[in-house]
Amino acid sequence: MRTFAFDLFNRKMMNSITRREFIHHNYVELYERIKLISYMLTFTYPCFFIVDFFLFNKLSSPTFKFNLSAIHITGLVVSLLFLFIYHMYKNAPKGVIVTSYILTYLLIGAVSSINSQLFTGNIYAYIIIILGVAVFLPVQPKHLLMLFLVIHIFFIIGLYFFEPDHFAFLSKMINSTGTAVISFMIALSFYSFRKNDFMNKLKLRQNEENFRRLFNLNPNPLILTKLDNNEILLMNKHALEYYHLHTNNLAHLDGKFLFQNQEEKHDILKRLIEQQSIKNYCMEQQITPTIKKWVMLSLELVDYLDEPCILIGVTDITDLKKNEEELFRHASIDMLTGVLNRRSGMEILNQQLSAGPESQEFIVAYIDINDLKKTNDRFGHSIGDDLIKTCCDTINCHITDVDILFRLGGDEFIIVFFHKQMNDVRELIKTIKLGFEEINITQQKPYSISASYGFYHYKPGTVMTPEEILEMADQEMYKEKAEHKRKNTSLPSAMQKSII
Repeated sequence: MRTFAFDLFNRKMMNSITRREFIHHNYVELYERIKLISYMLTFTYPCFFIVDFFLFNKLSSPTFKFNLSAIHITGLVVSLLFLFIYHMYKNAPKGVIVTSYILTYLLIGAVSSINSQLFTGNIYAYIIIILGVAVFLPVQPKHLLMLFLVIHIFFIIGLYFFEPDHFAFLSKMINSTGTAVISFMIALSFYSFRKNDFMNKLKLRQNEENFRRLFNLNPNPLILTKLDNNEILLMNKHALEYYHLHTNNLAHLDGKFLFQNQEEKHDILKRLIEQQSIKNYCMEQQITPTIKKWVMLSLELVDYLDEPCILIGVTDITDLKKNEEELFRHASIDMLTGVLNRRSGMEILNQQLSAGPESQEFIVAYIDINDLKKTNDRFGHSIGDDLIKTCCDTINCHITDVDILFRLGGDEFIIVFFHKQMNDVRELIKTIKLGFEEINITQQKPYSISASYGFYHYKPGTVMTPEEILEMADQEMYKEKAEHKRKNTSLPSAMQKSII
């Protein structure tokens, strides 16, 4: 209960402060309007001078003429006095001056119309001024009501004494009273509209300040850009630090650095307009000429200061990406040889076979290292591993960039040759064999390197699985493997040892 009462008290205090702010703001604006009105009346006084002292020179009613001249001169003096105060006293009490000015001109209008009863009998001056005050100088309704009431009573009394015709008096009283009521309603409408407009702008400004405060308090880099161009409206300090920007003047910053790839930017903007938001969009950004980072962007389409804008939240995922790449490397790379492992190689074959009309022609070479078991038995498994790695490195040196090498398992490797015919592949295999022979001749290793090969030429349109393709190549390899074993068994045992 006490909390509710405290909140209610706070709201009343805020409303009271806001109301005082509007009253002051309204007086300041009306003060500026009176300056323009005063200038206008000052510059138009020569016209009144000509009327008073030339056109009405031979007027038969000297009292009317004198009063009219005095009224016009009073208006000029009031206008000049106001302009003097405006330019000489910057801290003058604007509320008092505005109210006094309105009262003076309402009084001038009333006196002018009362004076008109001596000659023309109309009340146009009073009606024009009271309507003008309602439209151009709408002060607080209670103050304006008091001013209208006082001046209108004075006007009715003066009209009573200067209008001898009873029915004309009643008619003018009714018309002027109706005009005063309508004028007050017009002033009330203008005042209410101005007050609501002020309140809305104040709330908008407060919302903008709250947005900026929350924007800068966010622990992650945040950026606000216009939708239709690269202009950056806001960047919090975390974003400035992250992108190595050292400036408080955002007008000199260009948001192009966020999306270096224009095609990618176009796709992002298209998605954003359709979906209003994009979550967890990962991309690599060039932070500085020497630094690249992976970021995860969250983009929201928002309205800021009546303009469509993009709110971009930035999360640095560089370390996560490195860990992901490391995990992928461990999952897809054979740790002993550094080439693709069986799983990755089989996925590549599956992709080629499932590409349909877009599948490519390729040749599979099935490679089996000869005499690995004998090397392990004689020199140990570490030397056997070195044999596998040396064989793999030699193969890698002789195949092209478009070819794929992966370890099937143990001492078995697969090469997938693209954009080559069988003659080209056999030539490449010859160079690999020569590489092995070069190592054997120079006796760089305690073992002798050789391998058996089998091939299968796949052509698009053939319905086969990766396992069936490897089986076909494996059968061809075993023919060469059997020939190698036959040659070895036909050699004397001493020569076999020297070969190993």
